[in-house]
Amino acid sequence: MPFSKVNDVRLYYEDYRGKNQIPLIFIHGSSWKGKACSTWKPIVDHFRGERRTIAFDLRGHGQSDKPKGQYAIEQFSEDLFSLMKNLEVKKAIMIGYSMGGMIALRFVLDHQEMVDRLILISTKHRRLSLFGRLFLPLWLSFAMRKYYLPANSPPKHVLKSEVYACAKFDVTSELPKIMMPTLIIHGSEETGLTDLHVSQAKYMKEHIPNAELTILEGSKHSHVYDTPEKTREAIEKFLDK
Repeated sequence: MPFSKVNDVRLYYEDYRGKNQIPLIFIHGSSWKGKACSTWKPIVDHFRGERRTIAFDLRGHGQSDKPKGQYAIEQFSEDLFSLMKNLEVKKAIMIGYSMGGMIALRFVLDHQEMVDRLILISTKHRRLSLFGRLFLPLWLSFAMRKYYLPANSPPKHVLKSEVYACAKFDVTSELPKIMMPTLIIHGSEETGLTDLHVSQAKYMKEHIPNAELTILEGSKHSHVYDTPEKTREAIEKFLDK
């Protein structure tokens, strides 16, 4: 199994070579259901051979190391930077889903020269609403006891830390700095405590200079693995331009 030592952890990754020299890097979300980089399997399988594809498990997830301590979006972003250096990737097309989209946003703002195009899927640019922040501890306690968390999910200390990291994530004022072509994909039915209403996607489309928006009608947050063909088609159309 391939691992790469980055900063203080080993990250598991899958790197499939292809004809196109600009790789696609897939960044998964918080894997409450234990999927980690396997979230992307149906989409990665489609592009394998045609394009170089790289998917990896974030620290704390899947087969990567899971140290104690705080988990932050900035830390995930710098892990990605080190992984790209180790794999000798100078520039890539970033594809981030949910929390992975936040990581992609932070990465492109810090390392814009390393991103050819950006694809943001079901993610957000602003901190959780005041109501959400007040209600978050209660929801998190209930969620940890009642649902998700299969055997291969991240440890509870990882999930708790990254939930708070996502809650305070905010790059609203920095969106106009993102200059590369950007695709935003969002399900029309995404709502709830995570504050992923489609208004987030529309705001990003209006404030990222070279952005376009694809709304998947009738799709909820889980569309990446429930109906991956819809997501794949939107990605492929964008890449073929």
